[in-house]
Amino acid sequence: MKHRMKKWRWGLLGLLLLFVGFALYQGWALTQKKTIPQKVKRGDIPVQVSPVLSKPLVYSITMTGDIMPFMQVDLFPKVSGYLEKVYVQIGDSVKQGQLIAQIDRTDYLQKVREMEARVALAKAQLAEVEAGARTEELRQAEEAVRGARSRYENAKLHRERMEVLYQRQVVSKKEWDLAEMEFNVAEAQLASSQEHLKLLREGARQETREASRARLKEAEALLTQEKIRLQHTQILAPFSGEIHRRYVDSGALVTPATPLVNLIYTATLKVVAHVLEKDIPLLKTGMKAKIAVESFPDKIFEGKVIRMGSALEPATRTLQAEIEVPNPDRLLKPSMFARIELVLVEKPRTLMVPRYAILSSPDGSKSIFLMEGNRAVRKTVATGYEQDQYVEVLEGVSEGDQVIVKGQEMIKDGSTVRVIQGS
Repeated sequence: MKHRMKKWRWGLLGLLLLFVGFALYQGWALTQKKTIPQKVKRGDIPVQVSPVLSKPLVYSITMTGDIMPFMQVDLFPKVSGYLEKVYVQIGDSVKQGQLIAQIDRTDYLQKVREMEARVALAKAQLAEVEAGARTEELRQAEEAVRGARSRYENAKLHRERMEVLYQRQVVSKKEWDLAEMEFNVAEAQLASSQEHLKLLREGARQETREASRARLKEAEALLTQEKIRLQHTQILAPFSGEIHRRYVDSGALVTPATPLVNLIYTATLKVVAHVLEKDIPLLKTGMKAKIAVESFPDKIFEGKVIRMGSALEPATRTLQAEIEVPNPDRLLKPSMFARIELVLVEKPRTLMVPRYAILSSPDGSKSIFLMEGNRAVRKTVATGYEQDQYVEVLEGVSEGDQVIVKGQEMIKDGSTVRVIQGS
């Protein structure tokens, strides 16, 4: 019995070894099959090709930036005073010229009334000077001249008599001196009354009239100034927009250094782009730009370049360009982070080849391999802009040429090749 069991075990072990050996042989045979190289003709190198395509070209650059209001300003009062009322709140839309806040007008109104009175007085004085003397004043002046002349004639006769008597030593020196003095006084009074009459007949002197006119102009200028100060008690919106911030409340004491509100214009926004030095020659005002934001991942906003800087930023060697973005629905908000695609070149048709078909030489030249029959011919090419996985070819190829795009590292100019399919 033991002998029979032993024979059975040895038979089972042999069968197991036979099965393992068969499995190892199958594995070795499969490996050898995979490692046997396919035989090809000498120089018959497999390659893949792609045709030269004529297609539209759009060369663009991508940047990031912050969206900003097209216009933004803090509103300050031009005069000091207590705020009667602030008429707006954060988020309010306002029109150009709309009243934003009102400063107490009491003191400014009083100043205007005072200056109006000064103007009225100056006008009355000028009118009096330019109108000249009245009839009654002329009559009185003429009467004064006649009286002065009569006194002068009497004083003259009296002086002459006293002179004769003094020479005869009938009167004293004192009496003669008194007669001489009375004559001189009468003569001076006659001259004064005659001059006064002359001025009344001729009117005021030119200097007097000019001085009166100057006083009137000064009063009118001060009145205009006070009226302007009164107008400045009203703070108006300089443009249509939205109230972004409100800094003060009614009753606050404000000065020209006190900001009241921050006003922004968001119907149009702007984005600042920084263009690399190599792309500056292509940048022009009016160029199209595409704006994308995280808040609207499926929407593209159209914009255009409206202005460019005149010098590069020293730190980044980039040129600043402002892009205008219409925002009629107010979907975009200032300070949003934006991705900018700026279109620099658009061509309706140009020749393009896959990027990996281009070979670069140490001297900087570029070339490709074209299929001509069953041979690979090397062509030097001039390249232009890149778009996605394609490169523009300016010289060296024609539309429809078959360009080798895979396997070109293994061939030389004139090598015999065969086209294979694959990715």
